[in-house]
Amino acid sequence: MRLEQNATADARNPNEDKRRAEKVQPYGKSVLITGCARGFGKLIAQHLDSKGFQVFASCLNPDSPGADDLRKRCSSRLQILQLDVTKDESVEKAAQFVKANLGSSELWAVINNAGIQKGFITELTRIQDFQDTMEVNAFGQVRVTKAFLPLLRKSRGRVVNISSIAGRIAPPMCGAYTMSKFASIGFTETLRHELDMWGMKVISIEPEFFETDLVAEKNIWMRVDDTFVSADEDVRKDYGEEFLRKFKTVLGRAFPPSPNMHILLGDIESAVSLKNPDAVYKIYRNPLIKFLGNVFESCPEECQIFLKNAYFRILGLPKPEEVNKIH
Repeated sequence: MRLEQNATADARNPNEDKRRAEKVQPYGKSVLITGCARGFGKLIAQHLDSKGFQVFASCLNPDSPGADDLRKRCSSRLQILQLDVTKDESVEKAAQFVKANLGSSELWAVINNAGIQKGFITELTRIQDFQDTMEVNAFGQVRVTKAFLPLLRKSRGRVVNISSIAGRIAPPMCGAYTMSKFASIGFTETLRHELDMWGMKVISIEPEFFETDLVAEKNIWMRVDDTFVSADEDVRKDYGEEFLRKFKTVLGRAFPPSPNMHILLGDIESAVSLKNPDAVYKIYRNPLIKFLGNVFESCPEECQIFLKNAYFRILGLPKPEEVNKIH
């Protein structure tokens, strides 16, 4: 009996694989992408334009060098529009622009890509940095999604939210960013259940660290300086200048990003094009990093803390001065 069941299951696999591999035709379908002036957003806009989708590429500054480069590299189907995901009025204007410029196409997908990173160690990070990060990375996705859902329901389209591995595994010393990405994934999973009744798909894209402006070493150093300079003087003394100085150099080496950002494009295309995409795409640079990430995620909390402490000691991060006094 078991052999017969396995044989039946094997016989169904080719049809199941074929069903999952079926694609929608890009022609007559539009995609809105946020944060297209650089990084992932710019690459995604170029890629989907090359596949035949009508792309609405939103930028905080539509006159930026990145936006100009998109105009030069992409087809006449691509349209640049201004969008600040933290402002209700800006999002509403963008929704009206898209609705007025769809032509004969339908809005098929919204890709919430816009993101920022501010703040590091919680005690040394301003509340404003937490608020700014949440406004873009979490509330921005909610704001944009709500504005475009009426159009997406008509097409039975989909929402694609760009989150991060930091939304599943909490890396230390970047609390505001991690908090926002956990919120993003929570919102995505809730929305998936809510929109299922409309026949719509909601997909979470969760890459590890790739070489975007967010993780460029010089930019990290600037943000560390900006964060620590505003910290309370008594708190700075507890941590000690040696810790603060080493933290800056260690953080640049702690999570070395991969330069191969194009790895993400295949999964983005699947999320947008497949009739039955996966709910979650976790994107790693290679199988080894994927294995290590999965192992760390499955470890007990005590093990994660031990591994984290050992890793930072290897990198040369000392304990804060006050910790040494206590011990």
